Amino acid sequence: MTQEPEIRVGLITDGKPQITTADGGHLIGNLLIGYGFHWQESVSVVVGGELEPLPTPQGKIHIINRLPLEQYLESVTGSEMNPSAPQEFMKAHAVISRSWALRKIKGNGGELPSESNKNFCEVTEWEESDSHTGFDVCSDDHCQRYQGRHSAGVSVAAEAVRLTRGLILVDSEGDTADTRFSKCCGGMTERFSACWSERDFGYLSCRPDPWCGLPDMEERERSGFLGTILKDFDRKTVDFREWTAFVGKEEIRTRMKQRYGVDIGDITGLRPIDHGDSGRITRLAVEGTEGTFTVGKTLAIRRLLAADCLKSSWFEVHPAADGFRLEGHGWGHGVGLCQIGAAYMAFKGKSFREILDFYYPGTRLMKLYE
Repeated sequence: MTQEPEIRVGLITDGKPQITTADGGHLIGNLLIGYGFHWQESVSVVVGGELEPLPTPQGKIHIINRLPLEQYLESVTGSEMNPSAPQEFMKAHAVISRSWALRKIKGNGGELPSESNKNFCEVTEWEESDSHTGFDVCSDDHCQRYQGRHSAGVSVAAEAVRLTRGLILVDSEGDTADTRFSKCCGGMTERFSACWSERDFGYLSCRPDPWCGLPDMEERERSGFLGTILKDFDRKTVDFREWTAFVGKEEIRTRMKQRYGVDIGDITGLRPIDHGDSGRITRLAVEGTEGTFTVGKTLAIRRLLAADCLKSSWFEVHPAADGFRLEGHGWGHGVGLCQIGAAYMAFKGKSFREILDFYYPGTRLMKLYE
């Protein structure tokens, strides 16, 4: 049995951090949430623990918030989902958020971001949180949402963390499991290697998720249920299980120049080359009048096709005037726990252990500290 560790959180702010003293903590007046995504906004939050300057700022991260892991988790659990969600779901989320964070603290969370096979005609890249140096995790969706004490103050989230204190998921070898999660898998989860490095975990596999579609719910009940589990800024995103989007040819050409310094002339087509087991596109060929450029993996595709990041890379392409109409599925990478599906499992009476067994088969719970 070990002691509860501390965690160092890099706070993403909109410019130089706006810090004032607050009751029981520090008021951060300009924390960025949803950075680089379609729900991005600047908010004011109160954080506990200690604040330290980052010697060399990394992008929009200038300060580090150092605090006990369980205090951090109270905020994460209440920041990722609405604290009025079913308690068994919140308990499951507390366990996976603790497991994932512990891997980062221990420094075995994965590999550095890769830009392998990068040349004029193809780029393969992904983003791993291990790209951070000087702190363990950042405060936003790149890692886990950490939006201060305003999220932790609701009793359900804090109680879920308390009831699972010290519990983590481990694999068959006893190693801390890589407990990825996404907002909505669209009915099918995805394997790890479709989104990140070329390795896989047996408990992060592609499998149907019948819970994600909220079966047997009428539209009014469905809307009410989503209102109890999604944060207000997430509720602004509609049609996230099945969705459509238009992508203009000139938009693609401009972003390709900006991100990769590549110009293949007028864009003429989008052609999926490789797919993950779920159907998510892992390599996409962008065809132009002066050549073809191939991009992967899933997040790179999403960022190339939309300035605020496409909801997912699981879509079908249909030509349209001056662009392409995409018919897509799901919100996020789809690996591991589906937050919508897990919340519905709890709503239907499933325990947090049953939820974890469904999304991370072959893992088991272990008490790390009291």
